[in-house]
Formats: sequence, structure tokens, C-alpha cells
Amino acid sequence: MIGRLLTGGLTRAIMVLGISFFAVYGLIAVVLGKTGHGDAQAVTAAIMGYLFIVGIAALWVYERRRLRRPGPVTQEFLGKSHEVAEMVGAPVTVTIPHIPEVGKGPGQITVEAFISGPEGSGEATVVLARLAKGFQVLGADLDVAGAHRSVTAGYRPGG
Repeated sequence: MIGRLLTGGLTRAIMVLGISFFAVYGLIAVVLGKTGHGDAQAVTAAIMGYLFIVGIAALWVYERRRLRRPGPVTQEFLGKSHEVAEMVGAPVTVTIPHIPEVGKGPGQITVEAFISGPEGSGEATVVLARLAKGFQVLGADLDVAGAHRSVTAGYRPGG
């Protein structure tokens, strides 16, 4: 569920979380006001504020851990790539059958993926550089129905 919330990015997830907490607080405040416990609204607001901050911290930690793995970075890159969308149509579905083992320290890794969309399907080979803070996509080779295209990028996840 958290991964689905983060599909629009961390900023969007925080906004959705904030709206949700504000709506829940509003309902609680109305109920407390109607039952004559209006003085408990301040305590409720403090609790909701604390839970909101904890929620933001949890989303941030989850997003950082997700972007430290090559599979999600590859999926995000291919899913947002205009070149892939031109070749297979949008929305793009990315399937990674096997994620190679990742060592420690800087290095390079290649991830093979299947891409598909409403207009076709094919394969992608994505080359990533392992950096101290996660992975950066260096480029990709796309093969859709015999048509080849190379995509070069200095893509950083989340950006």
C-alpha cells in the first residue's frame, strides 16, 4: 500500500497523507464539539500532528530504502521514459524477471526487463551505476518488434 501511495512521488504522498489526517481530525473535532468535549480538541490536534510527522518519516525511510535497490529504479525509469512510451504506448508495464545480485560499494549493474504497452511489447537492457546514495541510470537499450533504440540518461530516481 505504501508503494502505491508513492507512485506519484514523495511530495504527492505527503500531501495525500496531510489531507487524510486533516479530514480525520475534522471529523473527530466535530464529534468532540457535538458531545461537549471541545477541550479535548487540542489534545486531538497534538496527537494528529505527531502521527503526521511519524507518517512523513515512515514514507521518507520507505522511499530511501526502495531507491537503494536496482529493480524499483529500473521500473521507475522505464515507466516514465518518453522513448519507451513512444515505442510501446502508454501506460508502460515493466516486468523484471530476475534482479542481479548487488555488491557493496560503487559499481555498475545491468538489469534486463520486459516492457509492454497498448501498442506493443519488447525488451529493455538498463545499465545502472551504484552510487553511495542508491542507483543512477546511465542508459538503456530498447528492442521492440525488431526496432532498436538507445536511451542515454543521467536519470536519478525521484527526479
